[in-house]
Amino acid sequence: MKFTHRRRVTLSAAVLASAALLSACGGGSASPAAPEARSGPVTIDVWGWNAETGKQIADAFNAAQSDVKVNYVLQASNTATQTNFRNAMEAKSDVPCLVQGFAPLTTMVVNGWAQDITDAVTPTEDIYNDGAKAAAKVNDRYYGLPSGSDGQFMIVNKDTYDKYGVKIPTTWQEFVDAGKIFKANGVDVTNLAGEDPSTLMNLAQQGGAEWFAIDGDKWKVNFTDKATMAAADIIQQLIDNDFVSNQTYKDRPALYSYFDSGKMASTTTQWWSLTGYKTNFPATSGHWEAVEIPQFSSDKKATPGRSTPSFVPVGCDSPEAVVTYADWLATPEGIQAGKNPKTGSVGLPSSLKDPSPYVKDVIPKGFFVDDTKAAEVMVEAQKATVGKFELGPNYDAWFPELQDQWGKAVAGQIKLSEALKNVQNFVTSDLEKKGISFTTGS
Repeated sequence: MKFTHRRRVTLSAAVLASAALLSACGGGSASPAAPEARSGPVTIDVWGWNAETGKQIADAFNAAQSDVKVNYVLQASNTATQTNFRNAMEAKSDVPCLVQGFAPLTTMVVNGWAQDITDAVTPTEDIYNDGAKAAAKVNDRYYGLPSGSDGQFMIVNKDTYDKYGVKIPTTWQEFVDAGKIFKANGVDVTNLAGEDPSTLMNLAQQGGAEWFAIDGDKWKVNFTDKATMAAADIIQQLIDNDFVSNQTYKDRPALYSYFDSGKMASTTTQWWSLTGYKTNFPATSGHWEAVEIPQFSSDKKATPGRSTPSFVPVGCDSPEAVVTYADWLATPEGIQAGKNPKTGSVGLPSSLKDPSPYVKDVIPKGFFVDDTKAAEVMVEAQKATVGKFELGPNYDAWFPELQDQWGKAVAGQIKLSEALKNVQNFVTSDLEKKGISFTTGS
């Protein structure tokens, strides 16, 4: 594919206007300014905060072909990217062509920042797994690049499970039942940190919950659907029966020491946590087993996992060039280009249909009882990753409220069902104040 123009354009004020209603989600992107006719490769600016390998990946891509040239613009952090991007959009010029995702994709769409790139993505979408494709869509249109979610699996302390004769749970109710046996022997089945509601979000997503959905030209808000209540019931049983500990993530040394003590039997995790576990679990390394995350139903496997896709801003006239770069990143050459120069490690390409050729490289030696089984479990987790979980147009407002309500529930001050109703009330009140149209689910 040959490209004969540059991507730098000037944005119109109309394109920049933030959408107050979800109607911004309904159609295609606004027409960009006419591209400047040039010979030679199209040059695209790519913004991200990958200080370790971002530039080396871009350099490798530039050396591998001559149609597209990537200029990697290193940002100081996620927060700095947000600030700089807002400034570029307000200035109506020097807008990059690809930005590492720094907020939920729907936020980018509703604000009028992300353009519809469906026509550019569709021809090569079969490279990616279903979860990666789902995560990049709003209203069934691609507003982001397919983005692999890190599928969750569970690790269990095999010595602890064997010592008390506990069967590895395959359903969440079996997980609760395991907690009863462990409790009788002074062991916690898992840990629920009071500041981190991710367990609730993960189980709700796994069960098929939709806290936010698109309902015509409105948002549909539902924090109390059947799937969420099923997730809340499992967690409530763990809390009510004191089957869990509440070690905070704010004190990592204490947390790791607790995990390594043998007093916690299991935890859900992702591939990128494993190196830290190996380093900080000196007593129990070699005694952990990777198993599939428990399910709500045996009918269909589902793995929780969310991502924040990178997006092509409105104002970039070369989405095809961006997709060419993104697709190259998913090739063996592109994946190897991301090798960490200090550690020699390569991240798991979680967006691919089959990441199995790479999974063994992310398993730290000496941590698992069986590395081969661990690799198989991680690959299956990626294949079943849900990917899609809408966070609505006001995530920054409601997530702190969820944290607060979750903390109260974990402390036993309120029930999770009440906490979820409180969050929904907060969300609807905030949407009303912001003039965003919505309906509520039953």
